[in-house]
Amino acid sequence: MIDLLNRIPVSGELQTVIGLVAIVLATLLLAWLVRAVLFVLARRLAAQTKTDLDDRLLSTCRKPVYYLVYLVGLVALVNYLEEVSAGSFPVVFRYVDVALYAVGVVLVARLIVGLMAAALAWYGQSIAARTDTTVDDEFVPLIDRAVKVIIYVLSLLIILDHLNVDIKGLVAVLGVGSLAIALAAQETIANMIGGFVIMIDRPFRVGDRVRLGDGTICIVNQIGIRSSKFRTFDNTLVIIPNADLMKSTVHNLTYPQPKLRVQIDVGVGYDSDMALVRRVMLEEADLHPMVIDDPKPSFFFLEFGDSSLNVSMRCWVADVSQQFQTASELREQVLNRFRSEGIEIPFPQHVVTMVPGTEEQTPALTAPASAAVTPSSGTGDVSRSAEEGD
Repeated sequence: MIDLLNRIPVSGELQTVIGLVAIVLATLLLAWLVRAVLFVLARRLAAQTKTDLDDRLLSTCRKPVYYLVYLVGLVALVNYLEEVSAGSFPVVFRYVDVALYAVGVVLVARLIVGLMAAALAWYGQSIAARTDTTVDDEFVPLIDRAVKVIIYVLSLLIILDHLNVDIKGLVAVLGVGSLAIALAAQETIANMIGGFVIMIDRPFRVGDRVRLGDGTICIVNQIGIRSSKFRTFDNTLVIIPNADLMKSTVHNLTYPQPKLRVQIDVGVGYDSDMALVRRVMLEEADLHPMVIDDPKPSFFFLEFGDSSLNVSMRCWVADVSQQFQTASELREQVLNRFRSEGIEIPFPQHVVTMVPGTEEQTPALTAPASAAVTPSSGTGDVSRSAEEGD
């Protein structure tokens, strides 16, 4: 450029001014071309596509590209001034060169991070939201953070390399430091690995109803990197480290099928008609709107109890959230129907028979000689027989 300016028949100071003006005008012209081609024409073309990914990318790279254009013009201007000055201020120009180089690397890194973030956001809203799995929904924020960290770290290493800093030694120091941090944060790393395994293996998903190892039934609220959160029916939040979850047994009540069995256990009197009891309970199950037909309701005679004949009716609901309501309503229906049909639900009871003693005892100091206790099958009056000794 200086050779071209030397051909102009003017003074040296005027040539310098002309060169500065030419660089500024060229920078403005380049910025206008970028605006016309990249943002006006490209935006019109992107508006005709079915996806909005290109619109997101263009909107993201607008400011960084503008800044890069002006930075290129500024670098050209500084280089021109350095040539004109013939190396009069080498230290100043060196610091300016390093600063411009660092700014350029940061702008490029910011542009790449913005494009990756826009693409991941589009994927999370347009693709991942329509898939049956939630793995992609959970991994998109993690990938976004990892990409940002990696790109900014690489940018820092590039800047240090430009400053003639020994990157190999720095990497070695970082490696030793990472080992020390890993040893000091074993539990955190174990929880993070557990979080990755849970996200990949997917023993439960957000929204599933699970039974934890201590018997607590709750709903999966969030699966995080370090811990997972579960919401109980008391509206409290249970936070469990992922490493502990990997070691415990978790019962998933929703997956692979959301339907769940409802069990109604009851005891009836020994004089009850078992065929009538079976018919009544199965009819009440069929009448309930939440009970599904596949599998069909079933009836079981469980055992001969001390005071009752214990029976059980099993039926299924379409969703696990209907379990408690259906069980409560079925118990009310069965109770009302038993009362109308005359089927007794007995209280626990025993028949006590007093047997006369064989030796003379003092009534004021001792009880009757012996007592025999036998179970009763009904609710009638308790019979006694006792004879007093002389």
